[in-house]
Amino acid sequence: MTLAADKDRITHRARVWGALYQAEATLRAMRAYGGVILASSIFQPIMYILAMGLGLGVLIGDGADFSAYGAQSYLMYIAPAVLASTVAMSAGIEFTFPVMEGFKWRRKYYGAQATALTPAQIASGVILGVSVRFILHSVIFIGVLFAFGVLASPLAWLQVITASLGGLAIGLPIMAYISTLREEKGHASLIQRFVIMPLFLFSGTFYPLSNLPGPLQVIGWISPVWHANELGRVLAFGQPTPLWLTAVHAIYLGAVVVIFWIITARIFERRLGYQEWRGRIPGARADARRQARQDAREAASGAYERSEGVPLVRVRSGLLASMYSGNIRAVFQRGLTAIRNNRGVIFLSGFLEPVLFLTSFGLGISPMITAVDAGSDGTGEAISYAAFIAPALLAVSAMNGAIFDATWNVFFKLKITKLYQTMMSTSLGPLDVAVGEILLALFRGGIYSLGFLGVLLVTGLVDPLSAVLMWCTALFIALGFASVGMAVTSFMKRFQQMDWMMMILMPMFLFSATLFPIEVYPQGVQWVIQAFPLWHGVELMRDLAFWDFGLITLVHIGYYLVMVAAGMSVAAYRMKKLFLR
Repeated sequence: MTLAADKDRITHRARVWGALYQAEATLRAMRAYGGVILASSIFQPIMYILAMGLGLGVLIGDGADFSAYGAQSYLMYIAPAVLASTVAMSAGIEFTFPVMEGFKWRRKYYGAQATALTPAQIASGVILGVSVRFILHSVIFIGVLFAFGVLASPLAWLQVITASLGGLAIGLPIMAYISTLREEKGHASLIQRFVIMPLFLFSGTFYPLSNLPGPLQVIGWISPVWHANELGRVLAFGQPTPLWLTAVHAIYLGAVVVIFWIITARIFERRLGYQEWRGRIPGARADARRQARQDAREAASGAYERSEGVPLVRVRSGLLASMYSGNIRAVFQRGLTAIRNNRGVIFLSGFLEPVLFLTSFGLGISPMITAVDAGSDGTGEAISYAAFIAPALLAVSAMNGAIFDATWNVFFKLKITKLYQTMMSTSLGPLDVAVGEILLALFRGGIYSLGFLGVLLVTGLVDPLSAVLMWCTALFIALGFASVGMAVTSFMKRFQQMDWMMMILMPMFLFSATLFPIEVYPQGVQWVIQAFPLWHGVELMRDLAFWDFGLITLVHIGYYLVMVAAGMSVAAYRMKKLFLR
C-alpha cells in the first residue's frame, strides 16, 4: 500500500469515526483529574445520605409521610433526585470552562479542526466524552445507594440513562451559549448561580414540588432536573406516576438533548469552519460605549504629556523589603476596575444564591417541619425553620463570596492570564498581591452579605442592631475563607482541581448546622463537625441573631484569627516562591 493510499485510508476512517476520536481525546484529558471524578462519585452519595437523608430526615421525623409517593423513608425519596442533581452540577462544570478552554485559552478545538475531523464531529466528540463521565458517576452513585439499601427496585440501574439525559439536557444549552463567547467575564459563574442553582433548588429535589407556591412550581416544570428526578423516582422505588406523565418526562429530556446537540454542532461549524462566527458578542456594546466615554475624556483633557526627568523611586528597606512595597491599593483598585467591567451582575448573583436557598428550603421544607429548637438562643423555645437557617445562610453567603474570588478568580490570574507574573515584574511584592487579592475577596463577600441582610430585615428574621453586628461578622468570616482559599489555590495547576475544593465546601455547607442542628448526630460525629470553619461561622452568626454569647463565642473568633494569619502567611510565601528568585 502506498503512502498516499494509507493517508486516504486514515482520512476516511477519521471522517467515519471522528466523533469517537474526539471523545477519546476528551477522556484522555479527563485522566488528569480522574481521581477527583472517582472520589466525588463515591463521596457525594455518602455525603448526601448522611447529611440530608439522615440529618434533615431526623429533623423532619414523622412530620411528613412519603408512602403516598412509594418511598419508605425521606432518604429513599430524595436519593434518585440527588443523583440527577449531582450529574446536572457536573454538567455545569464540564460544559463551561473546558469549552472556553477549547476555543479561547488553549484553542484545542482549532488543533482538532486542522485534522480530518469536522467541526460537528468535534462537538459530538466532546459531548460523548462528557457523557461517559455522567455514566461513570451514575453507576458508582447507584452502587453506593444500593449498598445503603435506599433503592427498592431492580429497575433502579436504569437511572444511569435518565440521570445522564438530565445532565445533557442541562449541559447542552450551556455548551451552545458558551461556544458563542469570545471572552469569559464571569459568565460561568452567572450560569452556576442563575441557571444551575435555581433549577437545583426548585426542582423538587429535597421535597415534593407541590410544597411550593404555584408560580415557583413553573420553574420545576421547565427544569430538566425535575423531569430527571421524577423518572429516577419511578425507577428507584416505583413512585406512582401516570404512564402519560412518565412519557412526557422522557420525551421532554430527549427533545432538549437532540435540539441543542444540533444547535451546538452548528455553532461549532460557524466558529471552526470556513466562515467565522458573526453572531453578537455578549457585552460588546457595553464595552464599545465604555471605550467611547474614555476616548471622549481623553480628548477633553488634551494630549498626554510626559513629565520631564526620572520619577523618584522609593525603595523600601527592612525585614519585609523583598515581600512588601506598600502598594496594596494598586492591586485592590485593579480588581475593582475588573469588577466594574462585569457591570455588577456578579454581585447580584452572589446576593441571589442565599436568597434562593432561603426561599426554597423556607417554603419547601417548612411544611414538613413544625419548629426547630435552636438550642443556641438559651431559651429552649422553638423557632421557625426559616429563622433557624437564616443566620447560617448569611455565613454561607460570606464564605461563597470570598471563596469565589480567592479560588476561581485567583487561579485564572495565576495560570491563565499570568497576571501575577506581570505584577511581580513591577515594584509590587508578594505580600502586596496576596493582601490586595484577599481584600478584594473580602469586599465581594461583604457586598453579598449586605444584600442578603437586607432581605432578612425586610422579612423580619433579624432586628436592625443584630444586622449591623452580623454584617461585621460576615466580613470577618469572609476574610478567613479568602486567606485560606488563596493559599490553597496557589498550589493548584489546573482548574479541574477546583472539584477538590467543592468536595470540601459542600460537606461544610451540609454538615455545619446550616440546615439542621448537629444534635441529630452522635457525639463523636459532632466533634468532627465542630472542627469545620463554617460551623464556627454559623454558630457565631446565631449567637448574634439570638443574643446568646459565652466563652464559646471567643473560641469562634479565635478560630478565624488563626485562619487569617495562617492563610495570609502561606499565600504570601507561595507568591514569592512562584515568581521571585
